[in-house]
Amino acid sequence: MSKFVAKSFLGLATASAFFAVFSALTPSVGAFKIIGNSVENITADDLEKSFIVFLGGQIDGKSQEGLSSEATFKLVQFETVTKKIKGVLQEFTQVSFDILLSNTSSNAISSSRTSSLGFDVSDPILDAKSAGTDASTAPLFTNANLSTKLFDGKNGDVDLCFSDNRNNCRGGKNGGVKPKETGSFSASFTLSPSAKEIALSNFGVRYQSIDLANTKKLDDESGTGYAVNVAPNGSKNWTDSKDSHLW
Repeated sequence: MSKFVAKSFLGLATASAFFAVFSALTPSVGAFKIIGNSVENITADDLEKSFIVFLGGQIDGKSQEGLSSEATFKLVQFETVTKKIKGVLQEFTQVSFDILLSNTSSNAISSSRTSSLGFDVSDPILDAKSAGTDASTAPLFTNANLSTKLFDGKNGDVDLCFSDNRNNCRGGKNGGVKPKETGSFSASFTLSPSAKEIALSNFGVRYQSIDLANTKKLDDESGTGYAVNVAPNGSKNWTDSKDSHLW
C-alpha cells in the first residue's frame, strides 16, 4: 500500500473553492525575501507564513517535459530550545516547517514517484528529523539525512534531504507521491543558538519509477528536479489533503 499521507482527485470547481480557502488562511509574505529560487531572511517573525517551490524534472541530465512537483513550506517553529547533551543543558535554535509535497506530473508521464525532497540551509545543521504534521498523522518520509546525495553528478549533495532511505536520498524505496497525489511531513532541524535568521536554497527532488506515455525507451527510470520558481502563498493547482486543517 502506498505510504503517502493523502490523495485527492478534484474537479475544477472543487479545486477552485479549496484554493480560495487556502489563500484566505495563508498569510501573505512578510519578513522573508524570495530572491531567485532562494528564500532569505527567514526569522521567527515569519511563523505561519508559507512559500511554494515549483520543481521541474530531468532524466540523465536532460529536461523531461511533464515531470514536475510542488512543495509548500509553512514555518511553524523558530525558537530557542534547551536540550541536555551528555548531561549538560545547552541552548539551540530549533526550526520546523510543515511541508505539503505534490507530484504534479502531466499526462506525458504515465507513472512516476517524487521519492525525496532536499534543500540547503545557510547555517550548519546539528541534527534533523522528519515527523508527522500533527499527532494523528505519520510523516510522508521517515528519514532526515544530512549532507548527502540528491542530485546526479559530482556535486550532487544537499545540506538536508528527506526520504525513506537512510543516509542518502538517491533511492527512495517505495515511499513518495505519485502523479496527482499529495503527502505531508514536518521537517525539523537544530542550529546553533546564535542562528536568528536563515536562508533556504538549492531546492530539489528525486524521482523514481518514471515511465513515459509515448515511448518504452525510458521506462522505470530515475531522475531529479531542480527549483524553477519560488513564490509566496499557495498554488492554484493545490489539492485537498488529510492535513488541510493545518493550512
